[in-house]
Parts: sequence; structure tokens; C-alpha cells
Amino acid sequence: MVSSPPPPDKERPGKTSAAGRVQLIEHRGKQILFVDYVNCDATTLKELILEGHRALSRMPLKSALTLNDVTGTYFDQESVRLLKETVVKNDPYVKRGAVIGISGLQSLIYSAVQAFSHRKIPHFSSKEEALDWLVQD
Repeated sequence: MVSSPPPPDKERPGKTSAAGRVQLIEHRGKQILFVDYVNCDATTLKELILEGHRALSRMPLKSALTLNDVTGTYFDQESVRLLKETVVKNDPYVKRGAVIGISGLQSLIYSAVQAFSHRKIPHFSSKEEALDWLVQD
């Protein structure tokens, strides 16, 4: 269940640190915790998983709207294990979550994470579609 490593990320020079890739964004007046996993290698992915959990754990229970973009992300066995465990830990804080950028082998990882965590996290084909779904009442 391992995907191919991403190419070097030259187009995202300001987005290399985990903290810079986990941010609150606003859509239609609501705050969304956006985690930008785009083109991450396994090491950066693990840092982001932990940073995302730190950010969520400071929020009130069942309050967070989350969006994760996994476009071109590389998963190894250890990062998949960590992701599964952390999705379970994140559940008490998340009101509604969504994923974008799933393709190829990532579909298998996505299914495994949902099965392990007993969470239904819909995936969308575009960021705009996901944001609209997150903020609907």
C-alpha cells in the first residue's frame, strides 16, 4: 500500500514546514482547518499528520471543519499506520471533514483509513466542491 514518491516540490517554496501547511482558511464566513499534503514525501507527511492533530486538539469538541489535500502525496507503511491512528484521535474534534486529491493507490489507503477509523470522510474532485459541502448546514 505504498505510492510512488513525489517529484521535488519546487513550486511550493513557502510551504515546506509543517506549520506553514496547516492553516485556518475562511469559506462563506466559516473557518476551515486546511492541511496541505500536496506532493509530500513520507517524512513531511508524518510531520503534517502530527501538526494537524495539534491544531485540532486546541479546538472545541465537534467544532472543526477540516479539508485535507493529498494530491501527489507519497505514503509509506509507517505514514499509513500513523494516519489511521491519528484520524481516530481527531474524531472528537471534527464536526465535518473532507479530502481532495485522491488518485491511484491512494484510493486503497483512503478506504483502509476509513475502515480502521470507522469514519466517513467524503472525498471530492475539487477544492471548491469540498469547501461548499463543509460549510453547508
